[in-house]
Amino acid sequence: MLNVEQVEEWLGQEVLDAQNERVGKLDEVYYAKGGSEAVFALVKSGMLGRHTSLVPLAGASVGRDYLKLAYTAEQIERAGSDIDAQDVLVADTAHQTSAAYGVEVPQEDFESASSINRRGQATREAQERAEALEEEARRRTAEAEKARGSAQDASEQASLKDDEAERARAEAERARGEAEGRRT
Repeated sequence: MLNVEQVEEWLGQEVLDAQNERVGKLDEVYYAKGGSEAVFALVKSGMLGRHTSLVPLAGASVGRDYLKLAYTAEQIERAGSDIDAQDVLVADTAHQTSAAYGVEVPQEDFESASSINRRGQATREAQERAEALEEEARRRTAEAEKARGSAQDASEQASLKDDEAERARAEAERARGEAEGRRT
């Protein structure tokens, strides 16, 4: 079984038939929506990869640098499911293909590994943005706390300076009063 985390390693790899004959290169893998098991492979073949075959992955195995299908090149050719890679493989196409190979698959749409990986990447990027924003919020909160502390310190110092100024005014008044008392 190929899982979503492994699929990027396999795209572009050689695909062999049941008799170890090369049938093309792996172009895409399709998973049942919400499932983790690869159900179909899209194989490019022919000159410049112009021909594609949708093949069930039932019974497939992997080697170090190839994917081996459980069907012969002749069976793949006879099934004739030439489709383009797309994000969603609709249930009708999947059902027709699986019937051509005598395999049963769920009667549902299938999602491409590329689509799953793009969505996963978008999720990771969104999580990274959220973490960065949370860090920025923590930093700004700390700065605001520091500024509040500085403002409170400044307010206390201003209050002390006001008290000192008031005492100085009082002393100045008393000194004026004493000076006037001495003049008279």
